Amino acid sequence: MTRRAAPVLAVTSLALLSACGPRYDEATTELVPSPAPTSAANREDSPRDLAGKVQHDIKGRAETMIGGPNPGLTLQCGEFSGSSLSCSARFKDQTVQIDARVYDYSPGSFMDRYKQDITAKARFLVRDEVHREFHESIMAFQNGDPLDAEDVLRCDKIPEVTTVRLGVDDELVDTGIRCYHYGGTLTKTKHLKVSSTSMGFYD
Repeated sequence: MTRRAAPVLAVTSLALLSACGPRYDEATTELVPSPAPTSAANREDSPRDLAGKVQHDIKGRAETMIGGPNPGLTLQCGEFSGSSLSCSARFKDQTVQIDARVYDYSPGSFMDRYKQDITAKARFLVRDEVHREFHESIMAFQNGDPLDAEDVLRCDKIPEVTTVRLGVDDELVDTGIRCYHYGGTLTKTKHLKVSSTSMGFYD
């Protein structure tokens, strides 16, 4: 090997190593830690009156958005018309409106029967919950096996709590947020999509 050839090989090796390196930008992403245990808080019992039941159901939808019951979540509702109720859910200085429409109501001596549609034009997006869901989705893909030592999980930087506009009929919408699974040789990019009841990570 000539002396002139050695630097060329070194540059080529560096280029190959760079090509195998992570494709995420560390300046715009943050590490996803192993999730802390979920809260053991229980939901409040449902009231007996219809207005109280509907409000309880609306609060349950808000709790789904933030990852479960949380004393920081508050609800302010308008008057129940007998068939509809509109509430503003507030969490960490963010607010979303959640509406319910009740139909096929049948009062009973032991249990009222009714159907309802709960809708929201926006939802809470909580950073810790995004990280938890992403970590758990990777674990599920690996059949529950722990991450390897060289695995790195990162997501785009997002506020502690923000809101995201939702699509029509509560279809999944792309938030524009990306999460990344670096497995030592390549980076898999996942797109975060949400509805009012779920979030998922898609290729």
